[in-house]
Amino acid sequence: MSIPFRIASVNLLNYIEPPLASYEYDAIYSQAQWQQKQQWLQQFIEHQQPDIIGFQEVFSCDTLKQQLHTLGYPYFVVVQQPELLADYIYHKPVVALASRYEVTSCAALNADTALLNAAGLSGLHFSRQPLRATIQLPVFGALDCCVVHLKSKRPQLDTALLQDDHDSALQAAFGRWAATVQRGTEAHLLMHALYQRRQQQRLPLVLMGDLNDTLSESSPLSILSAAGNLWQQQAQANGLVAPAWNPIRLHDAFLLANQQQNTPSAARPATHYYGSKGSVLDYILLSDEFDGQQPGCRADVVRYATFDKHLVRPDYSLDAYSSDHAPVLVECTPIV
Repeated sequence: MSIPFRIASVNLLNYIEPPLASYEYDAIYSQAQWQQKQQWLQQFIEHQQPDIIGFQEVFSCDTLKQQLHTLGYPYFVVVQQPELLADYIYHKPVVALASRYEVTSCAALNADTALLNAAGLSGLHFSRQPLRATIQLPVFGALDCCVVHLKSKRPQLDTALLQDDHDSALQAAFGRWAATVQRGTEAHLLMHALYQRRQQQRLPLVLMGDLNDTLSESSPLSILSAAGNLWQQQAQANGLVAPAWNPIRLHDAFLLANQQQNTPSAARPATHYYGSKGSVLDYILLSDEFDGQQPGCRADVVRYATFDKHLVRPDYSLDAYSSDHAPVLVECTPIV
């Protein structure tokens, strides 16, 4: 008997329990606002019933763990804690993962320092530590899940060092470029770490989270979708026959679902809005084991959904303190 499983990625936008504050001294939810935020998350989970959830922008880790435990998720992991900026003010939120099924191992994905040193980038590291957890699913077996939150497009510049207001536009442009370099480098470091893991364990892989950019050929994140082709090209250049199993190829779950349902031109909803402009920033990427066109496919992607009602048709009484991102969810059915 095949047992489907669902995986969701949710950016919680400053999940921090009062009286703690995020970033600024007055950024504190009232008790009513905090309850509304928790209720929004609870309703999403109860309605959609994901089995595995990757979270971004978590400050109150223990509180989220408790909330999820009451909702039927006995397994909850983080690999980092948010940092105390001053007094009760926190910054640098973390990623987390919750699961209905056993988490058999969990670790941080670390930047390869030798690789960074060789590239002259010795001072760089992940802006938010990626998390890798192995989950034992019924029927399907062991699955590696990686939760990420890559560097945002906000200018990466220490404003305390700025001296000349006349150069502010140029300085902001340089800060945005620095953020782009950081985000692109994080994507490459991520793929390097995942490649090493896949070579060692050969487990199916899910990569999910807020990538803070669109996944396109022109994006600094293009390595996430192009690494598999690069691996095959290198194998051919070395005179090798590339095996059917590609350790580094990742597929956009949205495209796999459309492929399964034979709807290649289906419109894709945005997961984030800046003013009236929508962008897809939140993704679930899957390894070859989820691609029906690959000989080693072990599960079909039967559904992909974006939950954007709170962004496009908000109900203030329910959504005012929800999130500025739309959760995304994929449902998979193991092949037996």
